[in-house]
Amino acid sequence: MTPAPKFQAAMTLYHLGGQGVWEHHLFRALQQHYRESELSGLREDLIGLSTVGWLRIVEQREHRGQILRRYALAPSARRLVEHQLDLRRCLPVELPAQTSAGEPA
Repeated sequence: MTPAPKFQAAMTLYHLGGQGVWEHHLFRALQQHYRESELSGLREDLIGLSTVGWLRIVEQREHRGQILRRYALAPSARRLVEHQLDLRRCLPVELPAQTSAGEPA
C-alpha cells in the first residue's frame, strides 16, 4: 500500500532532517512511486502542511517567475509523524540508520 503523496513527502522529510529538500527535488523523487496525476496537487499539499505547522520553509527563491521552496519537517511535527504514520510499513525504501550526530552509520 502506497500512502498519499503528501504523507510520503512528510515521511521523506522526516528522514532528511533539518536540511530539508527543494520541492522540485521531492517531486522528482516521488515520481518513481506515483503517477503524475497523483502528484498534480503536491505543491498545494506542501503549502497546506506548512500552513498547519507540519513543515517549515527553510529557504525560498524565485526562478523564472516561479517561487521555489525548500521544505523541512517542523521539529514539532516529528513525534506526530512517528505516531500517525507507520514509517517501516509505508516507506518504499530502506534508509541508512542515523547516528546521534545525524550522520549515516
